[in-house]
Amino acid sequence: MEPTQDFWSGVGAGIANSPGWMLVTALLVACVTLIVAKYVVPSHERVRMKRIEIEQRQAETDAERVRANAMLAEQQRQTNVLIDGMRQSLDASTAHTDVLVAELRGSRDRSHEMGERVERIDQTTSHTDTLVEDIHRHIIGGEGTD
Repeated sequence: MEPTQDFWSGVGAGIANSPGWMLVTALLVACVTLIVAKYVVPSHERVRMKRIEIEQRQAETDAERVRANAMLAEQQRQTNVLIDGMRQSLDASTAHTDVLVAELRGSRDRSHEMGERVERIDQTTSHTDTLVEDIHRHIIGGEGTD
């Protein structure tokens, strides 16, 4: 809907009958409005767009940080799993070593017992050998009986 000719005639009559200071004030208001519309509003729009860009970059950075933290958490979990596996392997190895040490000690004890038996057998054999020699000397050697 466009203003009619009567509207514009009324505006013209109002301006013609108004005092000068009102006309200057109206012109100043119109100029300030024009300046605001031409410079401030676009500037404000650029600031708003810049703010939106900054917020988008922050959102992207936050998303990257979340992904990086997730990857770090997964690596930490894998490291913990590896450490747990190594700990279990070490525990199993330690238990196996304990078994081997116990078997070695048992073998040492049995070897010591066998050494003592061999020594007794050697002593018995030496004593028997001496007795056989004595018997042999008495019987075959021609020596008399006591």
